[in-house]
Amino acid sequence: MRRFGQLRDRMGRPPRLLLGIHPVPTMVTLGNLLCGFGAIVLAMRSGDPPKEFYHFTKDDCLYWSGILIFIAMVFDVMDGKVARWTKTTSKFGMEMDSLSDVVSFGVAPAVLVKAMIDTQRAGGGGFVLLDRYIWPMLATYVACAAMRLARYNVEAQTGHRDFFFGMPSPGAAGCAASLAVLIIPGSHDPPISQLQLNWLDELRKQIYMPVLTALPFVLMFLGVLMVTRVHYPHLGDRLLRGRKSFMHVMGLGLILVLVVMQHEVTLAIAFNSYMLWGLANEARYNLFPAQRPADWVAEAGSLTAPAAEGSAAAPPSPVVPTKEPPG
Repeated sequence: MRRFGQLRDRMGRPPRLLLGIHPVPTMVTLGNLLCGFGAIVLAMRSGDPPKEFYHFTKDDCLYWSGILIFIAMVFDVMDGKVARWTKTTSKFGMEMDSLSDVVSFGVAPAVLVKAMIDTQRAGGGGFVLLDRYIWPMLATYVACAAMRLARYNVEAQTGHRDFFFGMPSPGAAGCAASLAVLIIPGSHDPPISQLQLNWLDELRKQIYMPVLTALPFVLMFLGVLMVTRVHYPHLGDRLLRGRKSFMHVMGLGLILVLVVMQHEVTLAIAFNSYMLWGLANEARYNLFPAQRPADWVAEAGSLTAPAAEGSAAAPPSPVVPTKEPPG
């Protein structure tokens, strides 16, 4: 202890016993992580819903597990912005953000889908696929999400100016979670749903088993998309950055209203349209090279000014990663 007390850093100060961090952006990133953790816990409790404080049903557990994944996306978008606003960006924050994303957008969607399948089997409904086939597909998604985020960290300072290489992990998680929320029966719906017709319940009855059967395949496909070099546009930059027309703002307002009033359908259409949009653009620009945007064929390592994984804004300097979560 005496020897430890004699140690000094370069500024002559005694060493810290604990790592010093910036609290505000760190708390925002932890919000992302804890939402992912909560989504996993609720999905795992669907077979034995908690009764102590909340009268959840199995469907409530699955539904709110999916909603927590979307709430994690809000924290994921905000942490980099908060770090820039407070001038507390750091490499520590970037690494912590990626670790949180692995939980919220890698592990949580796979656990949610597995819990939905197990719940279906426990209810006596059966399921066409055996676990020996489901596990590898879900494991592929989790592994690819981790590799996607690791690759992003490596390329963060030399990323593409206008595109992501591979589908962003929040977008992939949104595709899976939105389909799950779409087909879960609606006892958990907010009071506004009482004003709606029964068309959503009828739709769920018609598509429940086909979508649930397809979800393991969808997750495996999304996992592969995350580690490919398919170009995905920085949707946040295109929608929110810079001056926009009045009609553009009105369109965003209409989308927000639709999300509030009918989030089950709107989120499923939005996220899966984004997934298909990237594939359609890749096919189009490979078939018609003359129509490609600038820098389309450039490798990520040769470019600057990246956009963040799930962020809506680009950095002011090419030497600072766009997604600069807490420090």
